[in-house]
Amino acid sequence: MIVTLLAGASVAQAAERFPDGRLPPVDAPASAYGSDIRPGSDGRPNADDLAGIAERQRQQGHPILALQLAERVLDYAPDNAQARRTQISSLSNLGAYARANRLRERFQPDWPAATQARFDADVTTAAIRHGVQEQARQERRQRYAVRQRALQATLAELNANLAGFAPDSDAARRTRFDRLVVLDRLDLHAQAIADYESLMGDGVEVPAYAQAAVADAYLARRHPEQAATLYRQVIEAQTTPSLEIRTGYYYALIESEQYDRAAKLLADIDSSTPAWRSRANPKTPPVPNWERSEVDRLQILDATYRNHESEALARAERMQTHAPRNTDAINALATAQRARGWYDRAQLTTELAAAYAPRDRSARLNMAENAQDREDFPLWQAMIEPLAAQFPNDSAVRRNHLEWQDRDHFSLEGQGTFGRSRGGDAVNGSRDYQYRLRLNSPWFAGSYRVFAEQLTQWSAYDEGAERENRQGFGIERQWRRMHWWAAVSGDRLQDDVGLELGWSQWLNDRWQYQLRTQTESPETPLRAEGQDLDGQLYQAQLTWRQNESRQATLTLGALDISDGNLRSDLSADLTQRVQASAHHQTRLIGSLSAEHNSQPETAYYNPENLRSAGVALEHDWLTWRRYNHALTQNFSLGAADEWEQGYGSATGLDATYGHTWQLTRTWSLNYGVGWGSHDYEGEREKRWFGQLGFEGVL
Repeated sequence: MIVTLLAGASVAQAAERFPDGRLPPVDAPASAYGSDIRPGSDGRPNADDLAGIAERQRQQGHPILALQLAERVLDYAPDNAQARRTQISSLSNLGAYARANRLRERFQPDWPAATQARFDADVTTAAIRHGVQEQARQERRQRYAVRQRALQATLAELNANLAGFAPDSDAARRTRFDRLVVLDRLDLHAQAIADYESLMGDGVEVPAYAQAAVADAYLARRHPEQAATLYRQVIEAQTTPSLEIRTGYYYALIESEQYDRAAKLLADIDSSTPAWRSRANPKTPPVPNWERSEVDRLQILDATYRNHESEALARAERMQTHAPRNTDAINALATAQRARGWYDRAQLTTELAAAYAPRDRSARLNMAENAQDREDFPLWQAMIEPLAAQFPNDSAVRRNHLEWQDRDHFSLEGQGTFGRSRGGDAVNGSRDYQYRLRLNSPWFAGSYRVFAEQLTQWSAYDEGAERENRQGFGIERQWRRMHWWAAVSGDRLQDDVGLELGWSQWLNDRWQYQLRTQTESPETPLRAEGQDLDGQLYQAQLTWRQNESRQATLTLGALDISDGNLRSDLSADLTQRVQASAHHQTRLIGSLSAEHNSQPETAYYNPENLRSAGVALEHDWLTWRRYNHALTQNFSLGAADEWEQGYGSATGLDATYGHTWQLTRTWSLNYGVGWGSHDYEGEREKRWFGQLGFEGVL
């Protein structure tokens, strides 16, 4: 922020007077300074002439020469007013504001109002630099409550200067530039953007240092394209742009979904940021480059953004190994572990960071986010509410706090399927639909809520249509990765009233089990329901989850139908993610299933034995995203070898295509179409269907 005043003279003029950039010796005659310098009565150069040359040197952009000349004059003419003014101005130009201010207060120079205004602006610039350094120092010490005080004082100073300076003066213009920096540092981003756009409207060219602050403000206000443009201009204008500016440009590219450009930028940052800073003296050992750790953390985040969770974890583990007590490294490791679904492991890591730095913002936010994933709701509340009060402008804190507040609202979810079949009538009929609607209350007493459900199933068969309507009410509790629920349902809660009970628990980061039972189960075939039959369901499920990319599930079930038929089934599936990038994920799913019915001779589809072995490919394409808004296209293709006792084997085929819209932070909509072809009792049934679903917080 060192400001130099260029007043019409060229650098060439300075070079003509002092070609090598050096002054003549102290005892040199007046002629050594130029033919226009008169000798003084004491044999020295005339003080007024030399002071005038010093001021011209300063105005021509050579404050070091100007300072040397002015102080040379003051050695033998301490009362020379021009030399004193030039000395103070040159010190200010060079950024030595504190010394310049002491001299100004001591000698009270008589200079024009414009010069005084420029000097006052310089003093405030020094205060800004101090305020920025103080903010960083207090951040490192986790003294967040006082970190803004110095900058808040400089903002008041800037506002006072603007009120006193002439509106079109250089001092007023520079004060407006400096004010952009302070507004950004104080998280007053909207005001910084408004002031910048006002400057642009006035046709004022904003310097690079102020453009960087405005770019930060645009990024914070979720305008990444404008931010990226400004960051790029700053980088092009500076010979060695800071890591902070280049990092801001990286985030702007990521948030505007320009991942390829972000990758190239990160590669440049990585190659230009060594682990050690060399020293001029080769015998002196190098010193660590603190910026390297910033780059390493950025690479961990970059891998996470691209859904390369294993790479992110490997980088985080290496970083934490090299700096085992570094809180930033520990927090990065906890974030990488959580991205892999290892919430218990991440909890231990986060507790380590909190032990080293209990007031650290990142450690506390990690604790809150991990408590959310682990469903430790009292801890989540205890961590996020003080954070939200202390850091209201932190986007990550604000988002997590909003998610906590969502628990105080009703939520609604629904899913429906509508189908039409050709060639068979055994299972789905010629037409069918079903939908489920559920309204959830806010959570109360920490981890309880009640809900109401509506379930409707309908199919048109050759012999007539069958329909089932069930309304239900229930209560559930979810806490510390345990979940139980109980519900009653029936036709207007008068006929065929049934009970559902369930329990689910994660034993650790790898294993989960679930137990469920239903009387009057909705899984009873509709044709059986039409004959006043009912079924009682018993189901157990075991899930093994290695990480975000691999999971296996084993399900055992039995449906005891009131006609004496016991339908027992066993199924297993393995999901393996085979490809992942920032916008694409592909999964391969292998499945096996077997079903046995104890009484196959029934009026509903009920073969004695069924077997199936299949494979499916699913792909999600994140086509468009803008913060809380996104469109994902979903594709799936599946094929299976299906065997039915008495009819032999046949190939089953399935294909679906759909869209998932993230409409807001809390509302999403999904819809799609699908096609399936399967053999039932030797007849090939082809079915087209559509589906529509939504969920959100009221």
